[in-house]
Amino acid sequence: MAPFHCFRIPLLVALLYLIGTVSARPFASVRLRKNAAPDTSTPTTNAPGLGSLLCVDFASALSASAMLSPIVTIIDKSVTMAAAGSSTVIAAVKSNFMGAAVNPVKFFSSPEYLCITGVYFATYACANSIETICTRQKRSSALPKFVGTSTANIATCVAKDVVFARMFGSSTAALVPKRTLALFCARDSLTVLASFIVPPQLAHAMTNLGVDAGMAFNSAQVACPVAVQLTSTPIHLLGLDFYNRTPGSVNLSDRWQASFRNYAPVASARMIRVLPAFGIGGIGNRLLRRKGISVVERMTSSSTNIQTEYQK
Repeated sequence: MAPFHCFRIPLLVALLYLIGTVSARPFASVRLRKNAAPDTSTPTTNAPGLGSLLCVDFASALSASAMLSPIVTIIDKSVTMAAAGSSTVIAAVKSNFMGAAVNPVKFFSSPEYLCITGVYFATYACANSIETICTRQKRSSALPKFVGTSTANIATCVAKDVVFARMFGSSTAALVPKRTLALFCARDSLTVLASFIVPPQLAHAMTNLGVDAGMAFNSAQVACPVAVQLTSTPIHLLGLDFYNRTPGSVNLSDRWQASFRNYAPVASARMIRVLPAFGIGGIGNRLLRRKGISVVERMTSSSTNIQTEYQK
């Protein structure tokens, strides 16, 4: 049952943050009404409801997560096995890929695949829903989105890696060392920074240099999360080493040497892994959400026109 706790944690984090964000909306509306002049204009009746938009947000998040999770699952499992010394990265990737190809039903129902899907569903669902709510409140979504996605992604990634370490690591310890948790948090903080904060700034700088806006954003969204893996990989491997070899049994120098021993293949695997997770997956989630919102807006507008004609 332990692996499925990881699948429930991402959903719980996403739900709690969404509830907190939605609950703030009535109070924000009250403040706006107190400070704003009376609105004598005709109310807008063809705007999509919040429930419809949130359905699009969650559906886009789930679709993008399900599409990127297979490759991420295979690589994460392989890296954990390599860090434990039970296999090399390349051999583990081949073995896990063949296992998924031979028995896809077992793979897509496995705890590790469900954990990965839950992690990215929580991350994308938080980002999408916060963007929707902030847009309706006509306020900037930059800070709320950073806090929400950071909370969801770091909490769920750490929970996922704890489960992966227990399932595929070499240690049978019941408790994960605090140093391992701290290193996982530091690793994911760098990934969130490079995935949600740096790309818009880099894209803006590229646009000022004459690069097409769409190309600049997509290039920055792909390049930043990939590049940061060069820094976060040794942090990840050091965290796994603290779990696989109990503190006190090895000095820090030996741990650093062990972390860099598999640096090249693990860094390459993590760069490939993060490409669908925060690069292509982020672009896919954004495009799916934009398409879904346009469909909901057309359906709402069409329904409003039908009601208007009926009332005439």
